[in-house]
Amino acid sequence: MKWGTALLFSALVSGAAHAGGQDLYIAGSIGAHEFADETGQKYAIHVGAKNIADNAFFIGGELEFALLKNDDFEETYGYKEDYSYSANIPVGKRFYIGSESSIDVYGLVGYSSLRIYRGTDDSTGDGFRWGSGVDGNFSDLMLGLRYTQGKIKGSPDQGVGRDDNEKNISLIVGYKIQF
Repeated sequence: MKWGTALLFSALVSGAAHAGGQDLYIAGSIGAHEFADETGQKYAIHVGAKNIADNAFFIGGELEFALLKNDDFEETYGYKEDYSYSANIPVGKRFYIGSESSIDVYGLVGYSSLRIYRGTDDSTGDGFRWGSGVDGNFSDLMLGLRYTQGKIKGSPDQGVGRDDNEKNISLIVGYKIQF
């Protein structure tokens, strides 16, 4: 392990051990979705938590389930996009604006899986994902903007292997509970 990575990991772990609070949230998002250079829509549900350290840095975990609609992908490749799910780890910094408001700026890494199908021929591609986002926190309300990108690999049952990029930009609205 490189020294920089080891130091960053130690700082995050020590910060999480002295957490200043925790946010639990459930959110919905709507966004633009691109797969294999074809553009569609994405509608998702997010469930997650952020552990906020005394120094306002945070690390969290999130599960996302999304329904996908991509007519351009279907016209070009003959397959329909169905759904995707992912697990993400956001890491970032919280900036307090007042007693009830703050802004979270973060990067995230995770793993994503996406299903495409044509009749009985279906495929689940999966791969590493990364991105960044900004969330505004207002008492119980969370409002955010997020960009993610991933490398999805897989092959339909009777087709050739796929190795494509997935890109998303989403508007997120959610409800959060602070501990």
